[in-house]
Amino acid sequence: MHSIVVVALPGVFPYELGVPARFFRAAEKGGEPLYSVTTCTLDGMPVPTNADFAVSPAADRRALDTADTIIVPPWSGAETSGDPIGLAQYADRRIVSYCTGAFTLAAAGLLDGREATTHWCASDEFGRRFPQVRLREDELFVDAGSVLTAAGASAAVDATMHLIATDHGAAVAARVAQATLAAPHRGGGQRQFIARPPVPATAAGSASDIQAWLSARIEEPLSLAAVAAGFGVSVRTLTRRFRAETGRTVGDWFADARVDRARELLETTDLLIDDVAARSGFATGAALRKHFRDRIGLSPQQYRSRFARAA
Repeated sequence: MHSIVVVALPGVFPYELGVPARFFRAAEKGGEPLYSVTTCTLDGMPVPTNADFAVSPAADRRALDTADTIIVPPWSGAETSGDPIGLAQYADRRIVSYCTGAFTLAAAGLLDGREATTHWCASDEFGRRFPQVRLREDELFVDAGSVLTAAGASAAVDATMHLIATDHGAAVAARVAQATLAAPHRGGGQRQFIARPPVPATAAGSASDIQAWLSARIEEPLSLAAVAAGFGVSVRTLTRRFRAETGRTVGDWFADARVDRARELLETTDLLIDDVAARSGFATGAALRKHFRDRIGLSPQQYRSRFARAA
């Protein structure tokens, strides 16, 4: 039986702390459990969660010596406190982080030179502190072999279902999905949950002015020359100014803005896909589908089925 040990550090997030027991313990073959799950604290004493209660696991750090897989859920000190577990000494095991638990793995040096992910809210800080890690901030989880990192909350379930399928096959994972009402695989990355912030205004004709001007004309088939003329500058000046402030081209930003408008329409209306395309500035439904899948990782219809509020 594969031994899973989950480490509860002070300020642990209860949801992610409970994911391993709920899902790994549901994995069976021939009526026999495939995993044991033990939760420990470093000293065997209760620890507070980031909610209004504490947890009292029955094991201390000695449980780590018997682990095949070690899981680090997010905890309140994860982004600033290094690695209190001493994970480097367990580098011969499979080590998994959920959400900002990736900071603990990175502090231990386990992610150096590897691909990893964390919650999108923390990705800028993670990238700044750990430039040696190849951060894939859009992914729900990244499997780097002996190390796996997952993004926030429900992405812990995605990663856990992936591990069960990897260890024991899709049929076992499908039975766990049926028992827990979880998706065996969820398409798309973190992009489907992120609203892009505008660039702060700096001066007249700044990137934020250009964005506001374009947003008011989202349905129009605008050329760069038309945008430049709207601001009384050359195309070269427009593109240089916009790229200097945003790091992106005007066309790339405008395509994203049109996808954002399509997201809003998919969430809040029951318009046909071709009508959504027209109202968000895409010439055809096919063009919308291509840009939407390239940027969000889902088809417009898949996105609507997940996020529609008023269809």
